[in-house]
Amino acid sequence: MSTTNTTAKRCCGTSVGVIIENPAGDLLMVTRGWWPKGTAPVAGHVKDAHTDVASALVAEVEEEVGLTVVGAPTTLWRGHLPNLCASLPATPRPGHEWEVAAATVTGRLRPAPGETKGAAWYTPTQVGALALATLEHYRAGGTPAEQPDASLEAVWIRLLHETGHLKGLTVAALDVAEQAYTTPPGEYWLGGRP
Repeated sequence: MSTTNTTAKRCCGTSVGVIIENPAGDLLMVTRGWWPKGTAPVAGHVKDAHTDVASALVAEVEEEVGLTVVGAPTTLWRGHLPNLCASLPATPRPGHEWEVAAATVTGRLRPAPGETKGAAWYTPTQVGALALATLEHYRAGGTPAEQPDASLEAVWIRLLHETGHLKGLTVAALDVAEQAYTTPPGEYWLGGRP
């Protein structure tokens, strides 16, 4: 991993998640290029480089998938989750204050190389299968470092449950996901990207 400094960066503790659906109800998701692993909707930190949630949402969509947000996004869920990212945990409360919003986009899909391993539209059935792959990975003793790309990023099990996009999850399943997304990375991000 290349770095721009030798001091681990501390997380800003704020995140935005973006639900982008096509008319058929499929979700646009990216396969993440680095930790935490898995496939997930567009997301990113708010206060690391943005002044507010709205500007972070627009910037993350452009950065990760090359699309332009049109109109005003609709907030679907707000709340704190104790999920950890590649940066040192936020203080005094580890995790992220999340705002998940639905957005309408225009343009040609252009996934960001490095930050993503690609982007695609996933049917609700496929999203459910990715969630199941994540849960099976952790129930079998898998670690976050070994989580396969063809699985749902663990925190998104909870976020998609909260937004109504993943139904029928048990408390036990949500607990498995939480155990995964509260596990720290093997090493903390030092700035820069590979």
